[in-house]
Amino acid sequence: MLFGSSKEYGNLIRLVELAVVLLISILLSSACTIETDTSLVQPNSNSAVTVGSSNLTQTISTLAADNTEVASEGSLDLEQFTSRYGYHSDCDKNARLEIKSLGVNATICNRFVPIGSNMPNPYGPADVAMYDLTQWNRLGGTPGSGGNTILAGHVDYNATVPYAGAHYRGPGVFQNLRFLSQGDRIEIHTDEGVYVYEVIWRRAFDVAVENWRDAWTADVPIESITLYTCGGTFDAESRKYSDRLVVRAQLLPQG
Repeated sequence: MLFGSSKEYGNLIRLVELAVVLLISILLSSACTIETDTSLVQPNSNSAVTVGSSNLTQTISTLAADNTEVASEGSLDLEQFTSRYGYHSDCDKNARLEIKSLGVNATICNRFVPIGSNMPNPYGPADVAMYDLTQWNRLGGTPGSGGNTILAGHVDYNATVPYAGAHYRGPGVFQNLRFLSQGDRIEIHTDEGVYVYEVIWRRAFDVAVENWRDAWTADVPIESITLYTCGGTFDAESRKYSDRLVVRAQLLPQG
């Protein structure tokens, strides 16, 4: 027998499960780094997550070059920003997320997440990140292929958008996600077709407490999508939100 006893084997399994939960917590830490109170945000910010004795630090540089244009909520809204600067070159212009009840019509950008790494932020305030979690056991999915597609967008933004070379300050694409209710429709447009999902719940998740594997699991009875962004209250001292706002929707029959 590889292990000395069934008790030792059980302890190992629990350690593995704990490690997975911690890794998911690390992933979440990088997906909501833009604060809501834009008047308090400094030119540079660092966010760190401590797991056991290790310290993972993600640095977000928001210090613009001398010739960087400033796009603020007083001059450009999201539609104007994308009209002027477009989206990141890695984004598929034919992949879109549409939420008609919120006036959202955003480009979706695929973001691959290697095992054990951080979940990268969306490229800017206007795009929606769709995470490729194929290296993670039974997490995630893709539209039309089953599972549970994970999508993230900024609730607001006060930073330089690297691909645009401009500083944007104002609402993000998921600013109004909190207004979604059960029964609302969400559409994903791809080259393969249009997939229509119906919201089944909206919840506030505590980053440090909730079982995020349940939110990200691919084992859903009906193909689903899960959208999330920052939520709850903003702490000016730590410059973090208290919660994550999470919305789950299920695929409706096609045709």
